[in-house]
Amino acid sequence: MNTSETKAPTIGLDHVGFIIPDLSNSHALFTDLGFTLTDRADHTRTNPQGQVVSAGSSQHSIMLNSGYIELMQITDPMAGHQLTPALKVRYGLHVLALGTPDAGAWHADCLQRQLRVGPLLDWSRPVKTPECEGLARFCFFDAPWQAEDPSYICWVQHLTPELVRSPSLLEHQNQAQALLGVSYSGPPDGLQGWGQRLQTAGAMPPDDGSGLGLWRLTDAGLTLDVDADSQTVHPMALTISFKSLDPIVQRAQALGLPCHALLGPVTGCRIDLRQSCGIYLDALESGSSASAC
Repeated sequence: MNTSETKAPTIGLDHVGFIIPDLSNSHALFTDLGFTLTDRADHTRTNPQGQVVSAGSSQHSIMLNSGYIELMQITDPMAGHQLTPALKVRYGLHVLALGTPDAGAWHADCLQRQLRVGPLLDWSRPVKTPECEGLARFCFFDAPWQAEDPSYICWVQHLTPELVRSPSLLEHQNQAQALLGVSYSGPPDGLQGWGQRLQTAGAMPPDDGSGLGLWRLTDAGLTLDVDADSQTVHPMALTISFKSLDPIVQRAQALGLPCHALLGPVTGCRIDLRQSCGIYLDALESGSSASAC
């Protein structure tokens, strides 16, 4: 893959999305972990006839200072949601939503590069917070999902950004700060193919030319690690920064979730959410230096 490019990436990590079987149970888990969640909202979409119809999914969001997490349940498998087939593969982190200030321009660029992408879509969801109320609107398009894909890639432009980051939604009892990235693991050949797709999507490869390690986005990173025992590439860990680790670790331990310290230059702790979400939560400390694990 091409590693000669030295320019900075122009695509960010807008959000990640979990496809979960029960939205109420997931809401309870993340609330108990100290996150502030948005009210439950039903997705709607504009069909080719210009009518606003159900998109067949409902969600809660965890808004952060940078990036956010979406918990989504497919409520109507017959409504044509792009990720309905994913229910037959696994639950967990499926959506890798890349942020762009101009979805139309990026869509045109993808078509010019002859990438296989879907049409531009207009979706929305209601938002109600103490500060504001309205219909959050966004424009996006995707790379059609296939069962072997580690994540469903889409590119998102928020048309009403003032609605999705109300101050009250950014206050978390566990002191969560920002979405830093996602780690993927799998066999070397699978990682090479996934890396090539990430590069065409807008991520910048590692400088050493290996295709492994940290792939850069404007505000986050995607890490590819070899797991020789795995047959496929899959999301392994979601990384979030916290002002202090104490609140999130104490809440995880109270819930009986295994956690242990991460080794490295930044103080961190790995919390095992595999049973409920199919992934680890890597909590990194952005404030005090004392380890809470």
